[in-house]
Amino acid sequence: MIKIALCDDDSQFVSKITGLIQSLLQDGTDSPVITTYINPTTLTDAISDGERYDVYILDVEMPEQNGLEVAKRIREFQPNAPLLFLSSHLSYATEGYKVQALRYVPKLDLENALPEALEQALATLEKTDTRSIMVQHYQNYTRILYKDILYVQKMQRSIQIVTDRQGNFKDNRGIKELFSEINDPRFIFTDRAYFVNLDYVQELDGSWLVLTNEDRVPISRPMMPSVKKAMIALWGGKRKK
Repeated sequence: MIKIALCDDDSQFVSKITGLIQSLLQDGTDSPVITTYINPTTLTDAISDGERYDVYILDVEMPEQNGLEVAKRIREFQPNAPLLFLSSHLSYATEGYKVQALRYVPKLDLENALPEALEQALATLEKTDTRSIMVQHYQNYTRILYKDILYVQKMQRSIQIVTDRQGNFKDNRGIKELFSEINDPRFIFTDRAYFVNLDYVQELDGSWLVLTNEDRVPISRPMMPSVKKAMIALWGGKRKK
C-alpha cells in the first residue's frame, strides 16, 4: 500500500490529479492511498504530529506556505521520501534542489509528465525501502528505515520503536520476531525487553547505554559481555566520546 500526500490549494485540480494517479497506479501491486490537503499548514501540522507518507506531491505556489517551505518541513522528519513538485513555471527549479526534489511536473503537461515522474518516485521508494520495515499497530502501517531506529522496547501488549526522525511507533509483533526480521548486525539485545542500534550509542555508563538523544537503555548482567564485545568491534576498542 503506497501512501501518497497530495497538497494543492486548487480543489478542482486536486480532484483531477487524484483521478489521474489512481488510474496510473491501479494496475500496480500496491494500490495507492491518496490523502489530499488543500491547506499546506494542515499537511505540515500532520507531519509534525507523526503522520508519514511514502511519496509527497506538492504544489509550489500556495498561500501561507509554498511547496518549498512544506518540503523543508517534511525533510526534517523524512529526509529520503520522494518529493514531486507541481508548478506552472520552472523558475523554482533551482530552489527545489535544496530540498532534494525528485522531479518538477508541469501542470500544463500533467498527462504526459506525471506518469514518468510517478514511475521514478516509486523506483526511488523501492530502492530506499530495501533497508526498511513496515510496522503495524492495529490498522496503522508505517515504513521505518533501519538507520532511523534508535532502539526497540517491549511493552505490555506490544513493542515500542523509538526513531531518530520519525517519532515513536507501536507494533503488534513480539520483540524477538521483529529483531529476527531486521537481522542487521548494528542491532543487539541489551536486555530481554530491549534491543538497540549501536550507531546511536554515545556512552556505556555502568549498566546503561546512553544514546545520542540522551535516552538510557538498560543492560542486563547476562547481556553485558555480548554488549561490550559488540561495542569494541564497532568502535575498534576505543571508547566512543
